[in-house]
Amino acid sequence: MIVEDDYDGEFRYEGQPLESLQGLDREGRVIYIGTFSRTVFSSLRIGYLITPRRLVPAFTAAKWLCDRHTATLDQETLAEFIASGMYERYLRRVRRRNAARREVLLEALHTHLRDRVDVTGDGAGAHVVLWPKHRISEDSVTASAAAQGVRVYGISGYFLRKSSRTGILLGYSRMKETAIREGIRRLGKVL
Repeated sequence: MIVEDDYDGEFRYEGQPLESLQGLDREGRVIYIGTFSRTVFSSLRIGYLITPRRLVPAFTAAKWLCDRHTATLDQETLAEFIASGMYERYLRRVRRRNAARREVLLEALHTHLRDRVDVTGDGAGAHVVLWPKHRISEDSVTASAAAQGVRVYGISGYFLRKSSRTGILLGYSRMKETAIREGIRRLGKVL
């Protein structure tokens, strides 16, 4: 089985949207996971699975054992939001807003960090990863950035094994454009 976690696939900014593995699956080997916590608001806590038909009873039983149900009012409200077409309109608005913030972030990175970092993950989602070209201590950078009023996160904790490669994770979707510019200016001094 392949588990496809598409937690922010709705936010792609360049090129054609990527087709999901689940959509390509003809043998019933992909379990597709998505969430509305990422697209609507984080405290909504409603996710979904698209599973091969033969696994539906097992997942239904597992859900029942874990927490019995998700709040009915939340589910019904979300269903109406989707059925009315308001969810799609909302997503288009958020995509435009995120794309504008992404552009500001990339501009600021180019201005203040230039060739000191490589940037990945900028084609989709709500965050990017900076890969410094020179060795850094993630802990030192995150602490120094925090002292400057900038919150960034190291990525080494996301590796299965200890990696010699270090990086910095930057989120931008909930920030104002002026704060993005100023934060990157400050981060540039730290790095």
